[in-house]
Amino acid sequence: MPSPPNLVSPAPPSPTSPAATAGSSEQHRAAHWLRRADLFLRVIVRLYIGLILVFLPWTHAWTYNRFFLYYAEVAKVMENGALRGMVSGLGLLNLWIAISEAIHYKES
Repeated sequence: MPSPPNLVSPAPPSPTSPAATAGSSEQHRAAHWLRRADLFLRVIVRLYIGLILVFLPWTHAWTYNRFFLYYAEVAKVMENGALRGMVSGLGLLNLWIAISEAIHYKES
């Protein structure tokens, strides 16, 4: 039994009407566009974060951070080369995931 229409969404057309087939193709195109936009945004954000994580630990912004200047114990840990390498490795992993998602995207 179909549910009655409410104020938020209009009533769906009956399955036998021509408007039902046109509406489903419009929804398919909209869903297709939204999937592409979602992929694009995810890839761009991951690329941006990955590049920041790769290069930031090796700049003066990392070394002379105001937070690190106030807390000497934290600064000693953050200046460790191994920790900087791990942060850069996370950035490389993020870049790899972004590129892999962009390459392996399949239209459905």
